[in-house]
Amino acid sequence: MVNSYYTLRALAREWHADLEGTTVRDVYSQTKNELTVALSGAEQDWMVRGSVQRPFLYLFRRPGYHKARRNVATLFEGAIGQSVAGVSIADRDRLVSIELGGGGRILWQLFGARANAFHVAPDGTVVAAFQRHDELTGTAAPEPYAAPMPDTFKAFEDRWKPNRNKTRQAVQSAVSLFGGDLARETLHRAGVTTDAPADCTAAERRALFEASMALREALQDPAPVLYGAGQFPDAFSLIPLRHREDEPAERFDTVDAAVADFVRRTLAEQHFHRLYDPLEEALESAAEHERRSAERMVEELQSESRAGRYERWGHLLMAQQDQVPDGAEEVELPDLFEDGAPVTIPVDPAKSPVENAEHYYDRARSTRRSREEAEGRLDDTIERAERAEALLQALREIDTLDGIKAFRDEREAELLPFVERDDADVDDFPFRRFDLGEGFEVWVGKNARQNHDLTFHASQPYDLWLHARGVPGAHTVLHRPNRDAEPGKRRRYVAAAIAAHYSKSKGSDVAPVMITERKYVTSPTGADPGVVRVDREDVLMVEPGLPE
Repeated sequence: MVNSYYTLRALAREWHADLEGTTVRDVYSQTKNELTVALSGAEQDWMVRGSVQRPFLYLFRRPGYHKARRNVATLFEGAIGQSVAGVSIADRDRLVSIELGGGGRILWQLFGARANAFHVAPDGTVVAAFQRHDELTGTAAPEPYAAPMPDTFKAFEDRWKPNRNKTRQAVQSAVSLFGGDLARETLHRAGVTTDAPADCTAAERRALFEASMALREALQDPAPVLYGAGQFPDAFSLIPLRHREDEPAERFDTVDAAVADFVRRTLAEQHFHRLYDPLEEALESAAEHERRSAERMVEELQSESRAGRYERWGHLLMAQQDQVPDGAEEVELPDLFEDGAPVTIPVDPAKSPVENAEHYYDRARSTRRSREEAEGRLDDTIERAERAEALLQALREIDTLDGIKAFRDEREAELLPFVERDDADVDDFPFRRFDLGEGFEVWVGKNARQNHDLTFHASQPYDLWLHARGVPGAHTVLHRPNRDAEPGKRRRYVAAAIAAHYSKSKGSDVAPVMITERKYVTSPTGADPGVVRVDREDVLMVEPGLPE
């Protein structure tokens, strides 16, 4: 990914020569959770932009200087006007610094639940923080922690964890700076297909170690690639991946250009889904609702009218009043309109036979009116269902940002009966989010694709994962601000109630919800997005609902 240590190291190396000697012209934020440092040079101006919002942490640069006139916050004023001495990255840690001539620096911390950016004084204290400014000003800036990386087979063996669910995960534990793609590439180059790390032989583990060392060497000389067809890339890699060699790929001459292109297109993809997903969800719901309504109407109209039965019951009660005993809840009378076979008629014991007959006459009239109205509504309902389905089919043919924008603009009037949302209601954060205080948040996926992204990309292994048990529902994550943060019983039950609310258990009085650490949730090979396997779960019994 673009925020891996190796990618950030490559960016720092490429940027150093260009940015050394420039001057900090401006520091500002015009996009939520993104900080921009504008730099002026003798020949070229640059904007270095970094996001500190999970699930997409990034750092990239663009040439020139552009700043919106409104809704822009100026930050790190003490750094503005200072010269740049260079760009650096901490050893084996994702702390990237724009070194300032006066001895201070602008520092990005691009990992963890509390990613941030800082203006740091020469003595190492925080002058200003992009996030949690009041809390962090005057405190010590983050110190680098070099991730352990095995340089010998023994060190690799010492870090090997046979209790991981998959061999790929054991590789990531052993070679801590490798993400999922590099771990898969390690297995591919080593020729290891053993699925469980406990079953790997010593020879296989040695092959994995040697493959990881070869990859680390290759990462010293990047040849960046974007994988995927169409407008939106599937993945960024610092080097070509042999296990993806049959996939469409676009190669770049520099890491700088590849990262900038990947970030730009990924942000466009996020924007696409913020516009596309609510429409798809609303149109799917509308088409299903109208279709079911039409089916119920057809079924009702094809069945014998209840109005005739109610009217006949009224006639029988009026004609045979003397056969209705006082206080009865039902009465059996011969059917004078057929062959005299007995008919059982429910009656109100508090009413006289005449009053009960009038009650059935009223119900007959009401039912007849409802039937007439249903006949009139059926064509309209079928037409609405067809319009919603046609719009949904047209929507699903769109796969570009320009296309979804044009669709929303050009077909606004057609969408209006089915869609109540507009762009102003769209949050930049991709998932439903609930703040539980003290850094704890509940994140909820909105569809199968988001469920997969939430579980396997946005959440941390130590976050808590929840799902209503035994029924379809949204993946839900109780996000912890750090590994040691304990949410407590109340937050667990609130998160479970939210998970139950966004499931087929929503209407239940009490629903079972499974809860486990996210690291115990895996995706079976070849499974559809959103399908998972869960180990070591507990079950909470909760009343479905959202926090007030």
